[in-house]
Amino acid sequence: MELWLVCALLTVVCYGLGEGLSKEPTVRLGSARMLVLYALGSAPIYAAWFVLGSGWDRLTPLGVALATASAVCGCFGTIFWFRAMESGTASVVSGFTAAYPVITVAAAVVILGVSLVPVQIIAIAFLLVGAVVLGLHDHPGEAAVGRAWLAPMLCAIVLWGAWGIVERMSIDALGFAGNAGIYVLVSTPIYLAVASRGLRGTGSWDRAGIREAIPSLFLFSIAGITIFLAIGLGPIAIVVPLTTAYPIVAILVRRFWMDERLTFPQKFAIALAMVGAFLATL
Repeated sequence: MELWLVCALLTVVCYGLGEGLSKEPTVRLGSARMLVLYALGSAPIYAAWFVLGSGWDRLTPLGVALATASAVCGCFGTIFWFRAMESGTASVVSGFTAAYPVITVAAAVVILGVSLVPVQIIAIAFLLVGAVVLGLHDHPGEAAVGRAWLAPMLCAIVLWGAWGIVERMSIDALGFAGNAGIYVLVSTPIYLAVASRGLRGTGSWDRAGIREAIPSLFLFSIAGITIFLAIGLGPIAIVVPLTTAYPIVAILVRRFWMDERLTFPQKFAIALAMVGAFLATL
């Protein structure tokens, strides 16, 4: 099995488990506090990667610009995702993220000249239909959560989609270590600045919430490394759709561990998204 595929599959498992476990601590602490913990937890990892990998050796103005754009898109996508997770159903928010590879793959075709085979075009159609169904449907009656999560989720999809293609270009220009260093240098202040505006909102720094957050944040940190490696080593038109299979792991965690119920239209939409992600790897 090729290294990029191993990294992509590890990304699926770690992001899936992390998302499945992140709903409760995000609600308890609030998205701002989760962002602070996420930023402070991941910063030492990327900084160490930069230092140990001598990331400064390949720094160029173009590479730094690409890495900066990647960091801005990636971190604001994560910020909007946390807000969507705070107000939406975890299973649905996770499934909806399967739509962002459409943007990355389209950009790869236009910018990098990547060609798509028919099965990948069909996969993109499945992903789009699944995302639309998820966005239009809500739980019935008292179980309804509304669509306050939809706007931040759409923003996350657009930003993550742009991040995928810019990240690959940044890694090609700077290497893994250089990209990691610029990424953390740019993203950490953004995370902390955005989070500081919401620290007076819902939630508090209670120990139980922090303990609940640690497993998901640890898993997110691992996935942050493996997805960098997968995107840098593998074919981006396959890697990005493949890594969006992680919602199926999150959904299984929510369904069997947290007992979070799904309606039939939501199950159907999530199934479409999962089939689309699978077809994109063929």
